[in-house]
Amino acid sequence: MSASAESIESEALTLSFDERARLVAHLLESLETRPSVDPARIEQAWLQEADRRFQAYLQGKEEAIPADEVFSSLRADDL
Repeated sequence: MSASAESIESEALTLSFDERARLVAHLLESLETRPSVDPARIEQAWLQEADRRFQAYLQGKEEAIPADEVFSSLRADDL
């Protein structure tokens, strides 16, 4: 690591938790290779997907799974 990077790291470690978290988020964003997407477009896509799944459930094409089963399965996968 260069002397300048070491100096920046040393100074960054003196920041508050919130300031370091924001800095980390910005640094990670700068490493992203995919193009940025408008958050409103992402939200709209999720709303459309949720509606698609709900309509499939109403039409009997999808089956509901009780939340306790879903969370139990997820906990078992983490072990």
